[in-house]
Amino acid sequence: MKHVLLLFTCILSTLTFAQEEWVGFNIEEETKQLYPKDVIPVVNEDNNQIVMFFTNRKVVFGKLYDQDKKLIGSINNVIIPKKGKVLIGAIYNQETYTLFFSNNNKSHFSSVSLNFKTGNFNITEDLNIEFKKEKLVEFLVLKNKLHILSVSKKEDVLISRTLTNKGLIKTTNYDLSSQAIVNNIDRDYPLYPLLFGNPNYATIEVINSEVPNSLEQTNAFTKLYVDNNKLTITNNLFNKYTYIISLDLDGDSYTFNSIINTGYTDNHYGANSNSFIHKDKLLTIYSTLDNLSFSAYNLDDFELIKTFNINDKEEITFKNTPIIQEGGAFDNYRELEKTSKFLRKITQSKIGITAYSKNEDLIITLGASVEIDRGGLAMVNFGVFGVVAYGLLIDNFNSYTRTKSTRISCLFDNDLNHKTGEIPLNQFDQIKTFQDANTNYNNAHLQTLFRYQSSYLLGNYNKKTGEYTLTTFDN
Repeated sequence: MKHVLLLFTCILSTLTFAQEEWVGFNIEEETKQLYPKDVIPVVNEDNNQIVMFFTNRKVVFGKLYDQDKKLIGSINNVIIPKKGKVLIGAIYNQETYTLFFSNNNKSHFSSVSLNFKTGNFNITEDLNIEFKKEKLVEFLVLKNKLHILSVSKKEDVLISRTLTNKGLIKTTNYDLSSQAIVNNIDRDYPLYPLLFGNPNYATIEVINSEVPNSLEQTNAFTKLYVDNNKLTITNNLFNKYTYIISLDLDGDSYTFNSIINTGYTDNHYGANSNSFIHKDKLLTIYSTLDNLSFSAYNLDDFELIKTFNINDKEEITFKNTPIIQEGGAFDNYRELEKTSKFLRKITQSKIGITAYSKNEDLIITLGASVEIDRGGLAMVNFGVFGVVAYGLLIDNFNSYTRTKSTRISCLFDNDLNHKTGEIPLNQFDQIKTFQDANTNYNNAHLQTLFRYQSSYLLGNYNKKTGEYTLTTFDN
């Protein structure tokens, strides 16, 4: 039955989505001089041009295409700064593109600016950024600015350093020392350990809620969401509270909110909780061995919209899939019959919730993930490059298609009314079907995925032919 459903899914995907080659170009000569370790696409949203940067430890080369798929610029042998071991972001200013780098321990920062029209580049070996009793949180690229977000180790202060092609232009401190950050027994708790949580789990993830996300990503204690120049941080280190911190990255203001998770009581030992932001809603989940509460709040005022409950002795009335377990010790795929088994498995793991929209449908998945090996993926050090920029999605895609989990998926309308019917396919399902059907994309080299206008572009290098291909997927 599972194979029949997979075949039907493949056929349906072919009928409902379209893909075609957007552009192909040969980089065999360039790879003879340097074989890239990473590929970084940059979409210039001012003129819809695309740059494909190929990098290794020493040099960069790039190809510039306009929206008519014409090659309008190439640049080779751009030297990387001496201490530039990790690419952390890329921005543009007209015809000049600036790549930012750090050393391996994220204590030294440098950049190189290059111009496709002149073919020249300029290296800045030291951007003179020093962390003073701080810990790096994340790199974020937004509207042609790189933000380096850190947290003070001694005070409840978040620090954002803003860089452009001119270097460091602004440092902003967000002082949260007056806010009530407490643990499950309402004792004061510092901001720094709150954000980084339990080192046994993934602690911080940048979330793009416009695309499907895996439970492996959304089960992080701390998640970062970006909307224009507002950065929202959610935290679920403590099962009692969901903390929500929003920073104005253009200014110096912030908001701080906390809610008590629905279903929480003081006598729940071994409980589990998490949250997820999708558009204008905050979704929370709280689970014990006996019960699960899933709630939705308005993100503007945190008013409770609706709560759904699961009891270990009853059927789950709002699920649209079986209880699926993938990646178990004995079976790769199983369907669990009892609600009690579902609650036990997800409560004893790191729980997560994720959501995405498809036309007028809202698809919400509840469960817990089991991380598997993601070897062979071409990406710039997962979680390091400013992934919010330009819709870079290869990490999201690989995590979504490879994560093993115990889960249910549920179908709602935008008002959180449950709907009957099948879970609709999404763009990642389509791209995965295409990959599986095309042998050139198995064990692919230098693969990347990003948004371009209303489409997805999947990049892949064929070592035998020397051809790099961008395939577009339209919904």
